[in-house]
Amino acid sequence: MTRPSSQEITAEDAERLRKLHDARQLFGGDWMTAILLALKSGPKHYTELLGMVGTLNHAAAANNWSGRPRVLHASVLTRTLKTMTADRLIIRDQEPGVFPPSVVYSLAPATREALDAMQPLADWVSRHPDIVDQARHRRRDDSDGARRSA
Repeated sequence: MTRPSSQEITAEDAERLRKLHDARQLFGGDWMTAILLALKSGPKHYTELLGMVGTLNHAAAANNWSGRPRVLHASVLTRTLKTMTADRLIIRDQEPGVFPPSVVYSLAPATREALDAMQPLADWVSRHPDIVDQARHRRRDDSDGARRSA
């Protein structure tokens, strides 16, 4: 077996890159991670999710990459939940025959598995805060400079 040159990408690396890109596209929405974490403890109604995601966002505000506070609007939550349901990341259950409609959202089993798989990455971030902080500040500074130039 010949070893690939430093200029070649292996089939395994190409496949890994594709899968990592797929994961980023699937879970990379602005509010998806917070919604998934809110649902990790069990099924939630829409209003519970709106409150919990707001609380999670407030708790993480110090680490916000943009440096600006973010607010989850109801229309954005609705759109994100529809996307996540269509992508089969979450399950939407509506109790039949109840008015007003009672809807709860929960994690799909595969999504719970994905959250567990993401934990080592979160652990890596905890072990390397210097890298993350430096990147966050550099990108925030780059973004601020671009806004001032515009």
